[in-house]
Amino acid sequence: MTHMHQQMNNRFERVAAYVFVLLVVLLTCYLFLYDDFTSRSEGKITGLIAFLALGFGIFQFWIDEMNTEERKLYDLRYESYKDFVLRIDLISETLNYEMAGNDVNSIHTLVSRLMNDVNRIRSAIAMNSDFLFPDLYLKPETETINSIVGNILVRTDIFRRRVERAIKEENRRSRNFELSVEQMKWHNEIREYLEDLHQSKFDFYGILRTYM
Repeated sequence: MTHMHQQMNNRFERVAAYVFVLLVVLLTCYLFLYDDFTSRSEGKITGLIAFLALGFGIFQFWIDEMNTEERKLYDLRYESYKDFVLRIDLISETLNYEMAGNDVNSIHTLVSRLMNDVNRIRSAIAMNSDFLFPDLYLKPETETINSIVGNILVRTDIFRRRVERAIKEENRRSRNFELSVEQMKWHNEIREYLEDLHQSKFDFYGILRTYM
């Protein structure tokens, strides 16, 4: 179901509830004005009042149920929204921390952490595009975020492989030089990706908020 269809169904259900209560009022008016109301017993008055109260009770219950469902849906969307923000921020924080140091021995851990966060983001987009955020995966902002975090992961994995190759270098001077060059290249490219991520993530968050 698309986001537009979901909104239309919610509006239709709400309109249907108001149409129902309108019909109850009209029916009550008809019985009062045209159904020989004044010649009936006082029990008829009680019956009409009870009928009207029942109609408004059903209407109130219907509205409460819709509001409850909307609140539940909002809560689910908000929790998912917070998880998106968390995962994207974790990617930025992890990379900034690694780039601030000179130790490349933790590159395997870095790739594993990035892979976990990127997979969580992509899985959430795929799973939530049917219910919580209909057609989310089709949004240009979503494609941009997917592309950026994917490029970050791919480039960091390339860096890992080059580090592994450099470590095998027997000459210490050559090894250190190659590691420094590869690290500098990785820093420069990742810094550009992080700038893109920082600019694009707010557009992505804005799309998510349109569903809430």
